[in-house]
Amino acid sequence: MKGGKINMVDLDFEYKMWKNRLDLFVKEIKILKDRNEEVKDEQFIDELNTVELMVLDEHTEQLKKLINRIKVQEDELRFYNKDFPITKAHQYFKDHEALRDKMNDISKIHFYRVSDLISALGI
Repeated sequence: MKGGKINMVDLDFEYKMWKNRLDLFVKEIKILKDRNEEVKDEQFIDELNTVELMVLDEHTEQLKKLINRIKVQEDELRFYNKDFPITKAHQYFKDHEALRDKMNDISKIHFYRVSDLISALGI
């Protein structure tokens, strides 16, 4: 937002950042699952239990759904001129704020879950 104006390219910038962050989260979960496979035979490191793995799978699905929702929003914005300014009352900005809130929530959940599992699967 520059000078009180919100341009479509500003929203697009955030979408790109969010999709990259969510892709990183999905990759982190894959690394955790791979690490879990590595430690199955370790004597001093417990592998993740079924519930923890189910939580990771559910979390991955939530991440992928949010990535898809962002892509849908991006597709809708492509029909507008990138320099077209909108206001905070505009529906696209309201949708954007809702996605921002969802992104903040899922980021907090991810960091909380992943930090615990990294500790559990570490040395």
